[in-house]
Amino acid sequence: MADLPFGFTVRVPESWYEFDVWRAGRTGDLARLVDARVAAEPVLAPHRPVLLKVLREVADVAARNGAVFGAAMTDHVEDVGTVLATLMVLHTQGRAGGDTVEEIAAGVVAVPPTPGTPVWRDVGIVGLAAGRAVRVTGVEPGEIDSVVMQTLVPVPGGHGVLDLVIASPHLSLTEPMLDLFDAISATLAWSDPEGE
Repeated sequence: MADLPFGFTVRVPESWYEFDVWRAGRTGDLARLVDARVAAEPVLAPHRPVLLKVLREVADVAARNGAVFGAAMTDHVEDVGTVLATLMVLHTQGRAGGDTVEEIAAGVVAVPPTPGTPVWRDVGIVGLAAGRAVRVTGVEPGEIDSVVMQTLVPVPGGHGVLDLVIASPHLSLTEPMLDLFDAISATLAWSDPEGE
């Protein structure tokens, strides 16, 4: 993880690919991740080039956004096909006066559902083991509309805000995706900078 004044852990399902964002674009880590998965599940061998391409794209987006941690899901779901989802953990310095969950929530605009567009956004405050957090859920517009959950957690000691951004382009799976994203976000825990 990046050189941060605090540590954190977040758990994703075993089928997800976890990667260090900085190393992903500078080493052969992603190829080794895919090769290990293919060795464990030989049925994936014909899909190796596509898996590696998707992971490289995810890692590139994570790096461009300044993420300190990344993960991706490329699971096959019967009757749906390959289901994609990504996790980026971002760290921002926050405001000089400090960031409370109420202040953070007040800065995010809710968007009600509107006929003719899939876009919507809910904003609320949730309690996690890591502390109170702002939860932003919805369908966000973009090159590809995506179901997105952001969990913004003030870092203990006034070290800014940690933002877990989990997204998937599968709008037909919005509810199960949000359930999965909630379960992943709930695993966030603080640790020392070395991750102990």
